[in-house]
Amino acid sequence: MSPPPQHRAGPAEASPIDWMLLAALTAIGGSSFTFIHAAIETVPPALVAIGRLWIAAGALILVMKARRQNFPPLLVRTNGRSRLNMIWRWMIAIGIVGYSIPFLIFPWAQQYVESGLAGVYMAFMPLWTLALAYFFADEKLTPAKVAGFLLGFAGVLILLGPAAISGVKTSGFLAQAGLLVATLCYAVSVVLTRRAPGASAAVLSAGVVGMGAVFATPAFFFSTFEPSQWSPESVASVIVLGLGPTALAGIIIFTVVARAGASFMALANYLTPIVAVFLGAILFHERLDFGVFAALALILAGVAISQRRPRPSARAPDAAQKSS
Repeated sequence: MSPPPQHRAGPAEASPIDWMLLAALTAIGGSSFTFIHAAIETVPPALVAIGRLWIAAGALILVMKARRQNFPPLLVRTNGRSRLNMIWRWMIAIGIVGYSIPFLIFPWAQQYVESGLAGVYMAFMPLWTLALAYFFADEKLTPAKVAGFLLGFAGVLILLGPAAISGVKTSGFLAQAGLLVATLCYAVSVVLTRRAPGASAAVLSAGVVGMGAVFATPAFFFSTFEPSQWSPESVASVIVLGLGPTALAGIIIFTVVARAGASFMALANYLTPIVAVFLGAILFHERLDFGVFAALALILAGVAISQRRPRPSARAPDAAQKSS
């Protein structure tokens, strides 16, 4: 796949709106593991992925239509021949890499891996994105950004605790390898989103999620289909996953990546475990110990360092005076 004809520069400085969007994305994402766990109790993992993708695609198409926007033409004619529209090539690629593959992997892997360990692997996503965005999206790789991301990763490890880390020895190797592949797919899709041809967030999210649903659907034929065995709680969880962590989160992701860059958006994966832990304390009365607050401080410090603005050079005014 060739890159778009217009090469875009690196990310803009994150604005307060970008931080608000990131906070919303974090809050939505913090609930996804809980709903996946509830959904796969009675619904086969592949059907959880397919169901949430089609629900999200339908919702996003309605949003797109409500904004009086439409998909671009599927085919374009060049040199007398019909070819697949460039933007559709990108939407198909992002849909497969960022939705079909990881959405099928995560419900399957959570049958064999505890949610805490899954959260540890999600923390790899910002590190993947940091490297990929440097090579393929012209985002600067500063020492402060590297230090901040590593500090955030350390905070996630402390937050989830020794039990999650020890799960590496007891959980299935293939499931853990799958989680690592899934996080890499997420990172690749974010960088692809950064380089995709220009389109509104509503059109991109509807097209990408729709393509993710289309290419995930063949997994249906490898799953058992027994709706009578599905509990209302599992079905409700699939619906919530489709409307929240897939549809709404999709719009936010495309908006944030376009506004502030791939590396900035990836910070949500450090903040999401914080939301998950505090939701557990509020909803299920799970204990909050000192380690949670220490990890919170470490993660927030890492985020602050990674987004620190470089100081203007002290020699700049002198140079300007000399040139004048």
